[in-house]
Amino acid sequence: MKYILFFIISIVAFSTVAQDSKRMIVVIDAGHGGKDPGNLNKTKGMKVEKEINLLIAQKLGHYIDQFLGHKIEVVYTRTTDVFIPLEERAAMANRLKAAYFISVHCNSSVKPDVYGTETHIHNIKSKTSRELGLEIEKQFSTRAGRNSRGLKLKTDRTYNLLVLKDSKMPAILVETGFMTNKAEEAYLNSDRGQDLIASAIFRGFRDYVGKKHNISMRKPGESTPAQKEGPVWKIQIMASTGPVSLENPDFKAIGKPIEEVKITNSTSPFNYKYYVGSYSDKREAKKLLKEIRESSFKDAYLVKFE
Repeated sequence: MKYILFFIISIVAFSTVAQDSKRMIVVIDAGHGGKDPGNLNKTKGMKVEKEINLLIAQKLGHYIDQFLGHKIEVVYTRTTDVFIPLEERAAMANRLKAAYFISVHCNSSVKPDVYGTETHIHNIKSKTSRELGLEIEKQFSTRAGRNSRGLKLKTDRTYNLLVLKDSKMPAILVETGFMTNKAEEAYLNSDRGQDLIASAIFRGFRDYVGKKHNISMRKPGESTPAQKEGPVWKIQIMASTGPVSLENPDFKAIGKPIEEVKITNSTSPFNYKYYVGSYSDKREAKKLLKEIRESSFKDAYLVKFE
């Protein structure tokens, strides 16, 4: 019954997305689900792989929606704990004529000391997949402070991954860390760890599509796709009389995208404002505010946008 429901939803998603020819489609696949838990937790109270995959996949989609949503449409293979056959995941992306396919997973090893990220592609002939994968691993290494184990091919793993082999578009599978490593399992279970992983994948994707398709991040005030009605809560971390580089170390330490807004109709000299996050749920915004106040931005506060 769940599979039939998913099939109907995917057809509706295809019909809706197909009408918007101006935006390319990226399919984000949260690995496993339903009766297939993926890797099991090694520590009592920790999540199994399917749960971690979904959390990271949705955070990644949120970043793309927030900063590239004017040019890119995000479609998920699943948004709940439901089993989707591997062949249907690739088939969905093919039906949608997606431009990219990103599958999110957690890794495991018989050696508990092994840790780090890997990005898998089908084979070396997949040039676009290879370039995208390298961008993401670069972000893991240089910006997120992760141990990058690099790009992996089917010759490295000695078997095919169906979602990569059967996808007709550039496709990658990101192994975000090893659940068999005690420290990394805790990192994968933490909200901050998931945020840093998702933002690293996003930045690699953003940098690649920026070069490949000349897609830039949304400018302040630029129109966005229709969203749910109601207020949105953001966290203002600072205001400035002039622009501040988004590469500022204190900004980067937050591990989340920073939104710069220039105020042109204000008498205040502080006409550059910097925000983090965008939440319809004030409680979720308060959680992030608490984390940010533990960083360099101790005076950060919530701002309500109607």
